[in-house]
Amino acid sequence: MTTSSFGIWEVDETSKASNRLLEAARASTEQILEDVIVGNPAMLMPGLELVGRQLPTATGSLDLLGVDSEGHLVVFELKREQLTRRAVAQAIDYASWLDSLHESELFGIIVSNSGQRGIDRIQDFEEWYDEHDNWVSIETLRPVRTVLVGLGVDDAAHRMADWLATKGVAIDLLTFRGFRCGDHMFLARQLESSEEAQKERSRSRAPTSRAEKNETRSNAIETKVDEFGMRDWWSDAVSMLERESKPSYRANSAITFYKRRPRTLSTGQKAAGSHKIEIVKQGVIRIVFYPAAVELCEDEFEDLKGVIPFGVEPPPNAPVTENVSEQYFCRLDESGWQEHKDKIATLVREVDARWRKDTE
Repeated sequence: MTTSSFGIWEVDETSKASNRLLEAARASTEQILEDVIVGNPAMLMPGLELVGRQLPTATGSLDLLGVDSEGHLVVFELKREQLTRRAVAQAIDYASWLDSLHESELFGIIVSNSGQRGIDRIQDFEEWYDEHDNWVSIETLRPVRTVLVGLGVDDAAHRMADWLATKGVAIDLLTFRGFRCGDHMFLARQLESSEEAQKERSRSRAPTSRAEKNETRSNAIETKVDEFGMRDWWSDAVSMLERESKPSYRANSAITFYKRRPRTLSTGQKAAGSHKIEIVKQGVIRIVFYPAAVELCEDEFEDLKGVIPFGVEPPPNAPVTENVSEQYFCRLDESGWQEHKDKIATLVREVDARWRKDTE
């Protein structure tokens, strides 16, 4: 086993005199570390945007959640002590849970927990993500990266992280040490990233231009449609849904339709998206109408609940209105689409007409 000693010296360039800084007590470093990191996420990695702090999961609170410079979701597990095998297991638990969530669940959790504990408010995660031109598609979010942050690391945690990296898991170890000089504290940072993890991220690096981004999104959906043998009726559904709208956002087997003019809701928020279509699994699609669209035709949606297999749910991203707090959705296979498409087409036309009138 090898040991190492880390030191920082203050040097006077004129006299060449040096003064080694004293390492801060662990307790004082622990106290300041998380708050400093939240205010300065680049200390964890360049280009990082934090989207969650103390985020509730199935097994506990996730310390920090972010999106890195290439659009990947990153779990940060912070320990105010040396990193151990238990910390590795806990971080992998959180990452695997996030990977298991349906897209709408994941976005909903991020949105509902934003705007607190120093994290900026996110109104619509898909729109927020799409504003970053260097991120290709929301499909890039997962699989989740994992970074363990602590005040040191033991041999077991090192061994486990190295082994996981050789198996293709993106996991890094990041350690900080505090040093004092008068009334100032200095934090020294050391990132330990395996060669395998670095190579994997290099291979998966996303294209950065807007054109590459749009092409990647479209190709991903088209590939899945052909793979699932859904070309004819998927195209029919998309064509019907976009008659008075434009498919302005494509991601993860889904197309969201935005109106040419946004509605200003009574809450003061602006709503541009009216509905969405997505591939749930082979042979099944899901059509979603957002609250801003439902509000315009509330009676029609209510009447059709007994005809079309509509369900309702809180919207994970879209803004709610003063009168409508849920979005309507239906899951349809090919026969269900053929049975209900005329009624859905009529509903879409009515929403389009009232949206135009409301925004004139």
